[in-house]
Amino acid sequence: MSKYFRILALDGGGIRGMLPAMIVAELERRLRKATNNADSYISDYFDLIAGTSTGGILSCIYLYNHNGRRIEAADAASFYENFGSTIFRRNCFSFIIRLFDSLYRDKGINGVLDRIFGEAKLSEAVCNCAIMAYDISERKAVIFTRDAARQDDRRDYRLRDIARATSAAPTYFRVAKALSISGDTSYLIDGGIYANDPSICGIVEAKKTVFGAQDTYPKISDMLVVSIGTGKVVKSYDYERARKWGVISWAIPVIDMLQSSSAEVVSYQVDKLFDSEGSRDQYIRIVPELYDVSHKMDDASPQNIACIKEAGNIYIANNDRQLDEIVKLLIK
Repeated sequence: MSKYFRILALDGGGIRGMLPAMIVAELERRLRKATNNADSYISDYFDLIAGTSTGGILSCIYLYNHNGRRIEAADAASFYENFGSTIFRRNCFSFIIRLFDSLYRDKGINGVLDRIFGEAKLSEAVCNCAIMAYDISERKAVIFTRDAARQDDRRDYRLRDIARATSAAPTYFRVAKALSISGDTSYLIDGGIYANDPSICGIVEAKKTVFGAQDTYPKISDMLVVSIGTGKVVKSYDYERARKWGVISWAIPVIDMLQSSSAEVVSYQVDKLFDSEGSRDQYIRIVPELYDVSHKMDDASPQNIACIKEAGNIYIANNDRQLDEIVKLLIK
């Protein structure tokens, strides 16, 4: 058993989710080498995986455990290159459609998620989790956890429905209709509207989980959090243009700002939380440089995919020591 209660937290960010996916794939490769266990997976080295939006989809991939089959982190990294253009498929009337409907139809993303997850359920997951969504009917935050799913069929869902719900970003995709294993229906949208960085939600869930030889609940000083963002977006908005925006013009920028600000606030809070407990080194926040990567969440063009891959490879090459230190902490 590890010395720490280990949490992996994965931000939202659309197609830029390929960046954390590449980093996690590299961690899985190094962990296998360090433990001499080629048949292990990233979820074997974490006690809880938290994810929002694209990070929620990645979380579902890492948690997948159905009929003896699991999914390698390297395949999760390939997810964006293989299916990005299917999920984010525009047509020539996309702007007009967006005024009256979501930009992307359900067919693309639903088909991809069904192909990957099939009938796999949350209750089958290898480790516990905290995956964010928001219920528009009940007007409340929803956090999908494996432990709750194992206790109550009303809180158990197929992974494909959870992945669809957590990534149902307003204006990009329609509201997701999720059916629990017991038959209850929920209407959900992207959890990024309140927790684009899910670290703090993962920490709260960890505080409810029995841990260690003494069967106690972990304190902050017992936790190790590896939080990975989807790149630092530095795009600014011009005042002269923004002051003339109406409802339609504000739709996309406000989502962008909500997600960025949410992640920044949570990162600050978690950093101070660990620092106050004398455990600053146990919170590792990774936000890769984007370089030539588009700030747009839905740019799945071959050119942008190539830029994302390059940015991911540069991060891995430039942070060899940090990645090795994370591996040591995870297996300590």
